Amino acid sequence: MRRLFARIYLHFLGGLLVVAVAVSLLFAFSARGAFVQESSGRTSRHVASLVGEALRDPPALMRRVQQINSELELDLVVRDLQGRVLARAGTQPSAFTSEQLAQVRTGLRMVQPNPEWSVASPVRDSQTGAVIGTVETTAHRRARWRALTRPATMLGLMVVMFAGAAALLARRISRPVERLTSAVRRLGTGDLAARVPMDQWTWWRRRRPSKGDELAELTQAFNDMAERIERLVAGQKELMANVSHELRSPLTRIRVALELLPRDEEADARLRDVEADLDELERLIEDVLTTARLDATGLPPHPSKMDARQILADLAERAGRDPATAGLTVSLAGSAAVECVADPALLKRAVWNLIENAAKYGAPPITLAAEREGSNVVLSVTDEGAGIPAEERERVLAPFYRLDKARTPEGPAHGFGLGLTLAHRVAEVHGGRIVIGPANGHGGPEHGCRVSLILPAGC
Repeated sequence: MRRLFARIYLHFLGGLLVVAVAVSLLFAFSARGAFVQESSGRTSRHVASLVGEALRDPPALMRRVQQINSELELDLVVRDLQGRVLARAGTQPSAFTSEQLAQVRTGLRMVQPNPEWSVASPVRDSQTGAVIGTVETTAHRRARWRALTRPATMLGLMVVMFAGAAALLARRISRPVERLTSAVRRLGTGDLAARVPMDQWTWWRRRRPSKGDELAELTQAFNDMAERIERLVAGQKELMANVSHELRSPLTRIRVALELLPRDEEADARLRDVEADLDELERLIEDVLTTARLDATGLPPHPSKMDARQILADLAERAGRDPATAGLTVSLAGSAAVECVADPALLKRAVWNLIENAAKYGAPPITLAAEREGSNVVLSVTDEGAGIPAEERERVLAPFYRLDKARTPEGPAHGFGLGLTLAHRVAEVHGGRIVIGPANGHGGPEHGCRVSLILPAGC
């Protein structure tokens, strides 16, 4: 977002600099002469007034001329009505002819637009106002330079002030966009409570944005959309939890009814199939309820210190007995204990879902591993099946998402698409994540699938 502020600021500042340069060039090429002439004229009139006061006293006149030469950085030539030089300070020669000086003695002021900008002014009696002499002034180079650079200095100060104003204006425009962008990113990552504050801060008070403010309208539209999405998702989760909870009772009654049915060899085979379907439905309902509970609480309810490798060892032993993994080779790699802090029940549930997923869609052997990587603990389930395409690895973590082409002969309808979702939520509430990749890492042609549950060791 700093780039947005920089772009807006540079646009404002660039426009101001263009105006400043244009004004400077205009002054340099058209107003320079008029400005210097007017400045020189004012100085010359001031000097003529000072000289007039001392013209009748030669020693005082000389002192005054030397003082003006030193303080105002002017070369001066003072003459009487006959054109005789009464006092001189400086080395600049006279820039005026006798005819021009004669016109000055009649009361006119003459300006010689030479590089030095010399000015000849009449000297008047302070009491009668009659012309009693003339004074010629020629500015020193430094004085002329100051006269020319003073407006440029003022212009520079104005540019600095405008730059500050441009920064404030650019910040005022970019800050709401930054807040909106941040909220959009949070919403995109799953933070459904993300909102943009509608109150804005000014220098002196807090105020609501006025009507007609397009950014305020966009912000309000985003907040309304985010609120609707949050309500819809919350309602969906509540509905799923309620439906799943209500389904447990009829499933229990069906199971009890099956137990009470008379049995023979043919009925037993059919009833076993029905019971297997009931087991799968119960697992689905349990997954939905567990996911809903994690979404509602956001934190594992019973964290404790444990050996992650022992968890995998228990699950590998269970895989040898469970019908869902019967006949498959499930092995445990490594022998060292790997300690972590987590909810044992949730962790077992998540890893078992990964094992079942590998059994349904992968191919043996299935390998379990627990290892320490820096500050994290990695629990992985690896199979040698067809693997999951790279472009699908994020999508399969979404609820009820299944690949278009399943990795087993049962076809795409096999499974409900909740196993990886639950494992993903368990990882999230522990501050971790799920990473899906090929069994052989990133070396050579990809084959198989490795699903890693990565948790902070001290979570």
